[in-house]
Amino acid sequence: MRDPSAVQVVAWDFDGVLNRNVQNGVFAWSRNFERDLGLSLHSFSRHLFDGRFQKAMQGEACLIEIVTEWTEKNGAHGRTSEILDYWFTRDALPDPDTLAIVGALKARGVRNVMATNNEIHRTDFIEHKMGFHAHVDRIFAAGRMKIAKPHTNYFAHIEDELQTEPAALLLVDDMHENILAARSRGWQAFHFTEGSHGALADALGVRTHMADSKQP
Repeated sequence: MRDPSAVQVVAWDFDGVLNRNVQNGVFAWSRNFERDLGLSLHSFSRHLFDGRFQKAMQGEACLIEIVTEWTEKNGAHGRTSEILDYWFTRDALPDPDTLAIVGALKARGVRNVMATNNEIHRTDFIEHKMGFHAHVDRIFAAGRMKIAKPHTNYFAHIEDELQTEPAALLLVDDMHENILAARSRGWQAFHFTEGSHGALADALGVRTHMADSKQP
């Protein structure tokens, strides 16, 4: 972060930053998937993440159709909604410490937006069911934009939409490649890692009450 005083807008990544659902690279929804649903996590993950989810993430395919395709082939006919609801709700773990920083920045007049690589259905869940529309001014999601981080056009789109110069934008993200891409556009950036809330608050010059909460 070069000049925190110049930051007008903070663009927050969701999973692993605004949402405390990732621990040691493992997503919360996957931890008890087999126990709770009686379905193969390996089979489901292999089907989803062999490129299909990447297409859904960028608005080129429908997540509901992708999951339904797997259920039809794996003895889980009619369970698409159950699986997606399990996934979305188990991964719904807003980070109180990050949100405290968001609130402090908002009180100071800094705008907060979400910059996430989520597809449209989970983005809707995040915005409305999880209530993140109340925390951020805008949600920039790959599925809606049809382009994903770390492509530099993702960041260019946000600049254009917000009519804000790159140097006044700060990305807070847990993926190093996204940090590098944002910086290549002239953005400021903070590489967020587990437990770095205090360092981020200090860098931004905000005081917050950090919750003594643990990773799930």
